[in-house]
Amino acid sequence: MPWQRRVPGFRYIACCRWSNVTPRPVLLGSYAAKRCARATHNSFDTAFTARLARTVAEHPESVPGPDQGLLDLGINHEAAVYRAWLHSGVDAVDLRPLDGDKGAHIAATLTALRDRRAVILGGRLPDDVDGGRTGKPDVLIREGSGSGYHPCDIKAHRVLGGRGAAGLMADAANPALGDAVLSDGGFRYHEGDLLQLAHYWRMLEACRHQAARPWGAIVGTDPGALPILAWYDLNAPVFSTFSRSRGTATRSSLERYDHEHVFRVRVAQVARQRTGTAIDPEPLVQPIGQEECVTCRWAPVCVDTLPSDDVSRELQGTMRVREYLALRRQGIDSMADLAGADVDSLLDGDYADETSPDRGRARRLRKAHVAAQLFRDGVVLRLKPGAVFDAPRAEVEIDLDMESTREGRVYLWGALVTMAGVSTFHPFIDLGVDDDASERALAVRCFDWLRENWPNAVIYHYSPVEKTKARAILGSAIGEYIGSVSDPETWIDLLSVARDCLEGRTLGLKDVAIEGAGFHWRDDDPGGLQSQAWLDQARAGEPGATARILEYNEDDVRATLAVRNWLARVTAQSPVEQLRGQAT
Repeated sequence: MPWQRRVPGFRYIACCRWSNVTPRPVLLGSYAAKRCARATHNSFDTAFTARLARTVAEHPESVPGPDQGLLDLGINHEAAVYRAWLHSGVDAVDLRPLDGDKGAHIAATLTALRDRRAVILGGRLPDDVDGGRTGKPDVLIREGSGSGYHPCDIKAHRVLGGRGAAGLMADAANPALGDAVLSDGGFRYHEGDLLQLAHYWRMLEACRHQAARPWGAIVGTDPGALPILAWYDLNAPVFSTFSRSRGTATRSSLERYDHEHVFRVRVAQVARQRTGTAIDPEPLVQPIGQEECVTCRWAPVCVDTLPSDDVSRELQGTMRVREYLALRRQGIDSMADLAGADVDSLLDGDYADETSPDRGRARRLRKAHVAAQLFRDGVVLRLKPGAVFDAPRAEVEIDLDMESTREGRVYLWGALVTMAGVSTFHPFIDLGVDDDASERALAVRCFDWLRENWPNAVIYHYSPVEKTKARAILGSAIGEYIGSVSDPETWIDLLSVARDCLEGRTLGLKDVAIEGAGFHWRDDDPGGLQSQAWLDQARAGEPGATARILEYNEDDVRATLAVRNWLARVTAQSPVEQLRGQAT
């Protein structure tokens, strides 16, 4: 008789007891719950996997690839954390050498769990077939003197110093939750990090090696003599999410994870039933443009297949996925549809009922509406009615820009000093900046020079980051160098001024400088991420790399000057002249 192995939540194809075919369960890794659900569908739909294979073979350059610099940063940080842990004196076992032999890897992890090793590095938990999970947690930490374990992940970003509440923190020498102490400042809550911890917690539950309480830890790049662990309660209600009945609901990391994971399991089950025939089931999710698409390998066979004027494809990242779907349900699919829509009616109607009522909802929709109108009219920027360039001018004006390492440390301050119509570039650079002391020493060099030579200058910077970094590095002493960072007459954020004057999909420096002021960078591929790759090359002694960094930084400050001059000129024109200027 036909038989079928039944596992809760899974649908298998019935097969004969004499068949050699064994149904293969859906197993998702820890990244699935935090990634686009359509990516999960594409991974299990044979038609899409075949299409991507053809695209890679025919046009490999069209498939987004991971940023190698960011990958290297993560790999190097993880390796440094592992080294520190192995030298911390803790009873740690390193199972990374077994990666690649799944069976041996799982067996060794189970042995370490049963042996109650204090810290397990680079292990692999048994597949949770019933739950549809597979995964390799970076670290497993025993619960004090108990036999249960907590998951821990290593991330190449900071987790301390956020706006969240204070939390429990520990270090690699005393990593257990029971040894953690209350932090001085707040924690950062990266939702993706906590969803991954929840994934590993569920896997620990499945193999019955979980601790008594569902907590997990993240090791970030926060400075310390030993790696610092930020401990998170996975049952704490910390995420505000959409609720059809209540508008919003605050849910825990485990609740968020369970919802997202179970849905993606269903998506995968439906996707793998599709074989390219007329009787294929409809996918549970359709392609939709979002910020993730920019780096997703599926983009060429997924979101790029949408109509060229599709709202989500054209405005990736401007709104949230649920908001794009709500527009589709209102019959607003194209940029022309959105350009002609009544935003106030949308915010008062069904669109509002289908989206989270957070403070940014109206702002995101209005921004998208403006972008759609610009798309319709074939322009990138437009002046706001009655725009005024409201920024002080001075005898000495300094356009300031900084460059930072992948770890976020400033290794270059570039200052363009303009006086009597003549502009001169002055860079302050140290390729070896790698700690607080060297970063501060470089900043002191720059701002000492500014104080000694231009004490009454006005500083212009594009976005708050220069001011924020200067204050973070120099602390309260920044006021001794060149005015208070809170003084609107001394430090001028030109991005804020641009926002008061212009409308555009984005108002980044390159967008406004190129499309508005007509400025052009000397480098063919300028950008902050690219400059970090150039820094690697410069540190390795490659000829021309340092010069390329300096040229890029100089062009950034000259672009800031060009934007200032352009905004001052165009806002001083009559309305008719302004419109004529935009048309050209």
